[in-house]
Amino acid sequence: MPDKYDVVIVGAGPAGAAAAKALSGSGLKTAILEKQPLPRYKMCSGILFPAALKFINDVFGEVPPETRCEPQEVIGLRGLLSLGNLPIDLPFSAMNAIWDDPDLPRAGLSIKRPELDLWLCRRSDASIVDNCALVALEQGDEKFVLRVNHAGEEKEIETRFLVGADGPNSRVRRTTFSGFDRAMRLIPNYEEWYLGEIDLEPGWLYLFFDRGLSGFMATIFQKDGVITAVTGAAKGESARSCFRAFRDHLEREHGLRVKETLSRHGIVLNDMSATGNYCLGEGRTLLAGEAAGFLRSAEGITPALFTGMAAGEAILKSVESGRPAMDFYAPATATEMERCRMVHKLNEDVAGFNMFTRE
Repeated sequence: MPDKYDVVIVGAGPAGAAAAKALSGSGLKTAILEKQPLPRYKMCSGILFPAALKFINDVFGEVPPETRCEPQEVIGLRGLLSLGNLPIDLPFSAMNAIWDDPDLPRAGLSIKRPELDLWLCRRSDASIVDNCALVALEQGDEKFVLRVNHAGEEKEIETRFLVGADGPNSRVRRTTFSGFDRAMRLIPNYEEWYLGEIDLEPGWLYLFFDRGLSGFMATIFQKDGVITAVTGAAKGESARSCFRAFRDHLEREHGLRVKETLSRHGIVLNDMSATGNYCLGEGRTLLAGEAAGFLRSAEGITPALFTGMAAGEAILKSVESGRPAMDFYAPATATEMERCRMVHKLNEDVAGFNMFTRE
């Protein structure tokens, strides 16, 4: 017999945890499925911007010490343009005025993303099923039947509602809305972790806006004694080739001295948010976070939390009213769409071009 739930959430990141948290105490049997064993690595700066930090503190509780990195405080963003590497500082304390929320923290928080994601999911009170990959799904009038691979064993799971919170290359989106991804532009990103030294002040997230360095955007941040450098590629470019140009620039202009390369990672983003091409779902399927396209330029944790919570609340209202969940979810995400648009526009004004469309 298949396992049966009222709500299955695919993806154990901030969006999935927030959706589950919204359903906590409702009486709806909820499960979070994660294809990798937890805690799992997620390519991310691991910086909680003030709005995300406030959301977590208010909804989940204070971020625990074991998930924090040193230096803990992140002052803000420091943009470096190609013209003489002149920095443009955007401290969070000043940027908070954009959101018209006087209670936002004045700084961000540096965190260990694998540990934070697991802590958030555990605080949601949902059942957590890791090492469980979605293989296929069938949608009937009253339920979904999910076929999953759980630790090498195929099984079926039934659910009334399905939330896709499984990132930019969402399996739920690709399975349920098979033609949607054909029109989007894919943006490969590549990162390396170093032990070494660099002549850049810790406590900032550095953004390099230079078409000559990256087809997308190059970033660097430091935490727990590790330097992480990231860059992306434009269409037809190699992410690793772009990265080599970025590393050469860091060595030449910012004194990067690598003693040891600790690890290398890659991820593929898309241009959904930059082009306003969102996929919220349909019927009893809702998509949240990057699965739906929500990204505040290169920052995804904040919109993931807000839209994940909105998805869970929409399901509750649907159950209570008998109306489609999308009747509640679509209007609830309109504000976050506007916030994403504002951040994309801000970055475009600073850089002089749209990092996602290259226009």
